[in-house]
Amino acid sequence: MPSRPQHRLPDRLLTAVAISFLLCASVGLLTDWVPYEDLTHWTYDFLVNHGRYGKPSSDLVLVDFDDATFNRIQRYPIPRADFARVVQAVGEARPKLIGVDIFLSEPRSPQSDAAMQQALAAAGNVVLASQAGVGQLPPVLPLPLFCKPEATGFASGFCSDQQPGAYGYAFINMPIDSDGFIRQMELFVGTPKPAVSFPVMLAEEFTGKAIRPLDAHHAFFNGHAIPYADTLHKTVLIGHWSPEPVRRISAWSVLTGQVPPDVFRDKLVLIGQGSDAARDRHFTPIFRVRQPDGKRERLSGTEIHAAAIQTLLNGDAIAVTPTIWMWLVNLLVVGPFAYCIMRLRLRSGFIVTFGTMWAIYIAAQMAFTFGRLWFPYLTTELAVAAALPAGVAYQYVREQLLHSETRKQQEELMGLFSRYVDPEVAHTIWLRRNELSLAGEERVATVLFTDIRSFTALTAGKPSQTVLRWLNYYFTEMDDIVRAHGGFLNKFIGDGLLVVFGIPLSQGRERDAIQAVRTALAMLASLEEMNRQHAGQEDFPEIHIGIGIHTGTLTCGSVGSAKRLEYSVIGETVNLASRLEALTKDYPAEIILTESTYELVRSTYPEIHSLGMAKVRGFEGPVAIYTVNSKTAKEPVSGTSPPRAATNSGVGT
Repeated sequence: MPSRPQHRLPDRLLTAVAISFLLCASVGLLTDWVPYEDLTHWTYDFLVNHGRYGKPSSDLVLVDFDDATFNRIQRYPIPRADFARVVQAVGEARPKLIGVDIFLSEPRSPQSDAAMQQALAAAGNVVLASQAGVGQLPPVLPLPLFCKPEATGFASGFCSDQQPGAYGYAFINMPIDSDGFIRQMELFVGTPKPAVSFPVMLAEEFTGKAIRPLDAHHAFFNGHAIPYADTLHKTVLIGHWSPEPVRRISAWSVLTGQVPPDVFRDKLVLIGQGSDAARDRHFTPIFRVRQPDGKRERLSGTEIHAAAIQTLLNGDAIAVTPTIWMWLVNLLVVGPFAYCIMRLRLRSGFIVTFGTMWAIYIAAQMAFTFGRLWFPYLTTELAVAAALPAGVAYQYVREQLLHSETRKQQEELMGLFSRYVDPEVAHTIWLRRNELSLAGEERVATVLFTDIRSFTALTAGKPSQTVLRWLNYYFTEMDDIVRAHGGFLNKFIGDGLLVVFGIPLSQGRERDAIQAVRTALAMLASLEEMNRQHAGQEDFPEIHIGIGIHTGTLTCGSVGSAKRLEYSVIGETVNLASRLEALTKDYPAEIILTESTYELVRSTYPEIHSLGMAKVRGFEGPVAIYTVNSKTAKEPVSGTSPPRAATNSGVGT
């Protein structure tokens, strides 16, 4: 018979496709993990710092109240009179626009406030800083003395001509990423009439052009489409990063007249405070790289606004790869790579993996630097790195799975059921495992629920160790009875027990119901003997229980977490059995069962009699209930001692 190598190629292809989907899905699950998100931010910053820095624009100038100015003035906050002098000096140089990135929201001395108002009015083209309300924090607006808004209720706008002062005001809020870094700027806030941000207003007034929405994913300004990083909040990734994003002049040089007027003429001049005392320095992508002096650079808020303004003027905003395209690229890269790894030896696989990961980074860097496109390549790198051990181990894992599949199934089933049923029953469950579904299925079973009467009163004032000792003694006796009758002790609920007959395997509905009644009677008999043996012992109080039994449809299967699974049952059948147990407090009966159970056992226990119709909490309409007297009930002649393990082949009818 000829060999069949032609079947190996499709097998490898299908496996490679499966591995690529699995790895991409696994990496996708990491995207909401905080360390993964931080690492993604780091890869973004890596692209920023290994691409091309933006050059300072000749149109922008920053007058900075820096450390040198603070060391001269030796006062903080900087006196408003000094701010006014700087605004006046810059205004006299005839810049095209002035942006003051300093809050003027609190009054100072009448003289300094008057000087500031006069400087603002004389310049006539000053845009002041405001702050949009965030969460429970109210907005921060300039004093009406400096800017009386034309329209109230907006975080940005123009100042009224009826009062001397500034030209306009705009909010300086910047989005902060989860790692505390600033990488984006906001364009607008508020609806239906949005307010523009500080960089947007300055860029608009400087160019005389308005920014406007282009489509759901872009705005349009100065001849450029500006891609949104977040279409909901209308944020934009700043693209003009640099350790020196703007030409900076010390405010002290302006105060001492050392700056020629033509430095500011026809420029967009920003006035801010970047000293350590002002605490207005922030983490940005630039912080990731050590500068020539060995320090890591934190940019002032005004420098970040300058980078944002230059991004708008030049159209340098960074576009984000759509999620669907990102995952499509990942699949197209990881699939062929996994196929190659499955055909290569380990040493060659390492070489190919290293080369592929390097190529992925280079492609991402080229797209970022020359295409202004951010591709989150960390997902691809992780998927490729994981494909190496996945491909190499595939054959080994497959063989191991074939050999250990039976053993693992047995361990799983025995681990789930050996705690709840007799060992012989657990072994029978293993032999009939094909009849069992762990994923969850609807079955008809009989549920027995029992609870200790007046448990709170019995335990009042007693040491917890004493209570635990006799409670465990009681549970042990009841557990032995349940196991002896082939029941499934599903769980202990406080001082109660939930027992199921017909789950996980059934001996037939009638047999299951009969075994439930036999178990209930055996429990009461055992309890009577326990009370007799320990009569008069303070540490073993006299115990009485109520028992509810109902036969119906329920859902059974494995529930829990990935680290801990239990086989359990849920549904109205379980709830009704619990409610019936509670009814034993209101009726002269220790056992109450429903009509569905009664119909199955009445030929075996003819002494069962009706208690009438009862209203059961949580269920609509009355329920017919029955009871059997444990003193008069006889062991059925037709029934022999219950088997230790279910041996019939039927799962249940």
